[in-house]
Amino acid sequence: MFDNRPIFGHIRFSFYGVSDTRLKPTEDGSALARLYDETRMARRFFLFEQLTLPSLIAQTDKDFRTVILSSDVMPDRFKERLTAIAARLPGSVVDFSPHRRSDHAFQKYITEAAGFRTRESSVHFRLDDDDALAATYIARLRKVTHGLPPSTHVTFPSGIFLFPQRTETPTGVSMLNPRFLTAIGLATVNGNNFHKNPYQMMHANVWTRWPVVSDPSFTSHIRTQHFENDTLANQDRILSALQRERAGRRGQRHAAAVERELAANFPFIDRETLDGLIGRCAEVKSLNDLEPVR
Repeated sequence: MFDNRPIFGHIRFSFYGVSDTRLKPTEDGSALARLYDETRMARRFFLFEQLTLPSLIAQTDKDFRTVILSSDVMPDRFKERLTAIAARLPGSVVDFSPHRRSDHAFQKYITEAAGFRTRESSVHFRLDDDDALAATYIARLRKVTHGLPPSTHVTFPSGIFLFPQRTETPTGVSMLNPRFLTAIGLATVNGNNFHKNPYQMMHANVWTRWPVVSDPSFTSHIRTQHFENDTLANQDRILSALQRERAGRRGQRHAAAVERELAANFPFIDRETLDGLIGRCAEVKSLNDLEPVR
């Protein structure tokens, strides 16, 4: 029974709504203009196409579905590109929702999952549109959630952090950076009496309300910090600490560790390419700077 649980991935791609970081709807339209600014969108597409999407395509266990959620107010040129590139990922659907709350927008897929192949339970994970998952993430998620009861949440805290070497420069560096209850790849087991999408919670406080299973035994994700993030003050402090650590005496050790983990778990990218993504992203100004969709 449990082996047949369907797995659903949930991604918000420039969703215009109250849960999309700090870009909440405004009456004067300023938030809409910031969200769909040409340069911002081109850079989001760049990271999604170079990092996020390849990580999903590379999954060793391909028996999962992906919901890419955006908004009906997204300009048509962005809708067309998002639809075209998402077609590369089997089992994916792009939804340009009229809802302004992501939990409402995702609800129909949560309901659908309850009756998809089995009515017993389903597993749902979240992923930001500028991060990546290890190629064995789905396989590991399926194994870990085997037999877990509904309302159990699963976190994979070991990951690689990609960030600017200095705050004022687009030169990127990466290092291993385990963080408990990271939002990247956070998953929930749904059942007959528990129907939540993985964005419908404060991820850092999950442990105060529901059972949590943590599997730190493999490097599960790549998290990016770049110049199009809506960073908060505590994130800036974390970034400063990472920059000091990476530039310190253990810097070469960090680089070697990242190379090993990329070779083992992220076959679609190497360290030189990964570290170069931030600089390449900073050069992108419009959709014309991106590779044509094929």
